[in-house]
This record gives sequence, structure tokens and C-alpha cells, in this order.
Amino acid sequence: MKRLLPFIPLLLLAAVLLSPAAAISGARQGLSLWWRSVFPALLPSFICVRLAQELGLLRLARRRPRGQLAAVIAFSLVSGAPNGAKLLHALVQDGSLSSREGKRLLPLVNCVSPVFLLSIIASELLKNKALFLPLTVSFYGCLLCLLVPHILRRQADQLPPCAGDEDAAPFSTALTAAIEGSMLDMLRVGGCILLACTLLAILRPIAVSMAAYAALAGLLEVSTGVAALCELSLPLRVKASLMIGTAAFGGLSLALQTACCWPGLKLIPYLIQKLLFGALIGFTCYLLFPLFPGVSAAFASRQEVLARSLSLSALLLSSLLSLGFMGVLSLMVSPKRANP
Repeated sequence: MKRLLPFIPLLLLAAVLLSPAAAISGARQGLSLWWRSVFPALLPSFICVRLAQELGLLRLARRRPRGQLAAVIAFSLVSGAPNGAKLLHALVQDGSLSSREGKRLLPLVNCVSPVFLLSIIASELLKNKALFLPLTVSFYGCLLCLLVPHILRRQADQLPPCAGDEDAAPFSTALTAAIEGSMLDMLRVGGCILLACTLLAILRPIAVSMAAYAALAGLLEVSTGVAALCELSLPLRVKASLMIGTAAFGGLSLALQTACCWPGLKLIPYLIQKLLFGALIGFTCYLLFPLFPGVSAAFASRQEVLARSLSLSALLLSSLLSLGFMGVLSLMVSPKRANP
């Protein structure tokens, strides 16, 4: 596989030369998507994450290794990808997390933000803010089930010794470094989006149907993929499940952004893990959808919801909530790490 990597850019260049009109159109769409939507949405969170790192966020909870990891995970999930990859890789570089454990957590921590679920999927595309509830419960419920065991297994005596706690940079210096680094990160994100959209435009003729195009778009660029899925004539339950699964997968564009934040990342295993994770999220959303009668008239009957109270969906939901509560409680009562 490594021997074939140098030829992939040449193949892409040949495709651009053979289809210049489609390539230019795709590049324009990618540039428009980055400048109008992604840049204003991600830049504030990028600056906040960089500023927190410069001011010593990762050094605050070293005496509580579980709390440190939980804080980084929470910050990553709120700010969205690829900030999750940046923060997790910072823990690895800092010596607070092993490289093996970091790569194991990366597909779970590096996900789209709640803002994407609410503003893009629920409000803008599906035109129903009530859908944010089943999307969020299925998405973060699965994440809790998968992440809490990692946090609970984290032991202080398994960590390598931390470097000295150097003083944090002055605020003005930290702010300048955060803005400069965030602008560079945004250029990398824009390049990945532009590349994915260009490739999508070149491969568009092989999609013989709208469903095939939606699948191809979901594999390459997450925003274009969920928008294409929304145009399909599918039941709301199926459509919402496919869209949240695609968002959890992230596509090639988000994987390339992650690779820019995590040097040496192997893309193929990462994409396979994200694909399995997206399938799990979509299936969970499909199971839990009937428990939210406000999202669709088909499930508005209280008697029907009560009749499903002992179904697999209800049991799964109660298990997710119970595991989440136990995880938060364990983090609150975890002992402090002893001073060396």
C-alpha cells in the first residue's frame, strides 16, 4: 500500500486534467462551503481551543488523570472535529496519554459538534428542531457507552511521568499564538474540503441515481452528504437515521483534516472504525426514534409510546442513561493522583 501512495496524487491530477470543468465546479463549491459555512462556524472554536492550550488547560488536571481525560473529551465533543484530534494528540505529546490509547479513542472523540446536529441537520435540512432530541440521545448515548469504560480504566500508575509544569504564557502572547495557529488550521481544513468536493464533482457521473450520489457524497464530504440524503424520498425515521450515521462517519474530508492534526495517522483503519461507528449511531437512532412522539405525527399516540415502553429501544435508552450517570458519578468520586 505504501508503494502505491505516491501514485495517488498523480491519478488525481490526471482526473482533474481529464475533467477540468467538473474539477473547477467542485473546487468552487468546496471553496464556497468553506468560506460561507465552515470558516465562520469553526474559527471561534479553533481559537478557543488553541487559547485554552496556550494558557495551560492540559496541565490543570494532571493530578486527576480520569478528570483530565474526561475534560478533554467533553471539550472535544462540544467544539467538534478536528478539534478532538488536536486535543487528544496534545495529550499524547504531553505524555499524559499513550499513543495506543489515543488512537483507540480518536474515532470516538473526533466527531461533529452539537451545533452541526442542531443547526444543519435538524433545523436547516429537516426543518424540525424537535429532531435534535432523538439525534442527540442516540449520538451521545452511544458515545457515553463507548467512552466511559476507557475513562474508568484509566489509572494513575499507568501514566508516564509528566514533564515539569512550566508557567503558562501571558494572555496577550497566548491570544496571538491562538489566532495565528487557528488561521493556519482553517487553511488546512479548507484545503481538505476543496479536495473532497473536487473529487466528488469528478466522480459525479458514475452516480446513476440520486441515492448513489448521496452515498458517494457521504463518503467524501459530510455536509454535502447529509444535504443529499435529505433530498431523498424516504420516511423521516430512515432519513434521520442515515443522516446522523453519515455525520458520525464524517467522510474523507474530515478524515484528511484529522490526519493534518495527527501526524502519522493511518487513514484506512481510521475510516473503517468511523464507518462502523456511524453504522452503530444510525441503527441506534432508528431504534430510539419511536420513543420521541413529538418529532413525527406517526408516533404522536401516547398509547403507542406506552406500548413500546418495554421494547428493545426503551431498554437500550435506559441502559445508555444509566451508564452515563454511573460514569459521571465515578468521575466525581475518583481519587486524586498521589504526588510523586
